[in-house]
Amino acid sequence: MYPQTMPRNSWYMAAFRDEITREPFARTIQNIPLVFYRLQDGRAVALLDQCIHRQMPLSLGYIENDNIRCCYHGLVFGPNGQCVEIPSQESVPALAKVQTFQVVEQDGLLWIWIGDPEKADPANIPPCPWLNSPDWVGATGILHMNSRAQLLNENLLDLSHVEFLHPGSIGASKLSSFPITVDADEKSIRVTRIMDDIECPALFKKAMDLPDRIRRTQTAEWFAPGFHVTHIGASPVGADDEDQFRHKALHWVTPETDTSTHYFWALYRNYRLEDDEGLTQMLRDAHHAVFCQDVDACEAIELALQRYGQDSPPYVNIKVDNGSLKSRRQIESMLREENI
Repeated sequence: MYPQTMPRNSWYMAAFRDEITREPFARTIQNIPLVFYRLQDGRAVALLDQCIHRQMPLSLGYIENDNIRCCYHGLVFGPNGQCVEIPSQESVPALAKVQTFQVVEQDGLLWIWIGDPEKADPANIPPCPWLNSPDWVGATGILHMNSRAQLLNENLLDLSHVEFLHPGSIGASKLSSFPITVDADEKSIRVTRIMDDIECPALFKKAMDLPDRIRRTQTAEWFAPGFHVTHIGASPVGADDEDQFRHKALHWVTPETDTSTHYFWALYRNYRLEDDEGLTQMLRDAHHAVFCQDVDACEAIELALQRYGQDSPPYVNIKVDNGSLKSRRQIESMLREENI
């Protein structure tokens, strides 16, 4: 069955850069309530969103210089979590401290480490160079999903549902008849489908002015436990691959709780870079709708899993599940390493 718990000794995307300001910002990750804010020098910090006095969320409080003050009884905590002031008394107990978490900003994204601090290595954060490259332009978005994170991981590695779940946008008839190849190593998976002569999806025609029949390439690349890059190419039949219109669809899958997920996404393109915001907004709206369909599918499966629990009827895996099932095994292996 689908894993419900996700590994903790991993980097997860916590927010887009612009979400974190000088105001307290609350977000739950891996069942842990967190408060984020920026210091006066611009650095972001993350603390447990819970005052050590009466458990009032610190995100309801106030930023004062580089500290955060609880709105209930006025306790003040520094960015290292240490309480530095209790208004109703002169002394501050040494144990008056809230937990802090390591965060790293990279490529306009804020990443967080929830697990063992001794194992946190920023070198393991996957790079996203398209977000800051002058050769790519695009848009971002955030969705909330009421289902476990692994359902979305497996959805994004499944290239065959595109024909049936997204028929009016990125889907195309007979798409699933083209074979896939799966390549995997210890912490990543790549599922590839090359379609040499296929119907051009409606969205591709609108954005790229392509003919009715095209060459289409798609590789879903996953880096455990929750980062995906879908490499998409499209061109007239017979054109060189170097002349393809290309998209990078980026997906960051961050567990909120065991049965809810933060779904961060971005869509970047390498054509019509000088175009006005019309194309970018059109593609943003269209892909938001596509990704909402993925969320709806995952939520429907989650409801079924919750309905039956351990008594779920048997189900059958098919050939195109290869990449998705490999991701499930990798997550299970990571969980075993953590003894969760």
